[in-house]
Amino acid sequence: MKLSELKSIMESKKVPPLMYSLEGIKQGECLCIESENGIWHVFYNSRGKITFSQEFLTEDEACNKFYQIVKNDYGWN
Repeated sequence: MKLSELKSIMESKKVPPLMYSLEGIKQGECLCIESENGIWHVFYNSRGKITFSQEFLTEDEACNKFYQIVKNDYGWN
């Protein structure tokens, strides 16, 4: 999955934009994804404190993990 696909899914499922960031860290409490030096990071920012973080070698792996977390949180099938 690519970021563009993930973005489309998030919008179609009407996930509030304040709940996530597909462009790196942002303020508040949200699930984030970013690429830095060829490594993809999926992490949860809780008011400036990272409470979950996982690294991936590919965009596909990172996007799939991000989606899986959101899917589980929202109880999607």
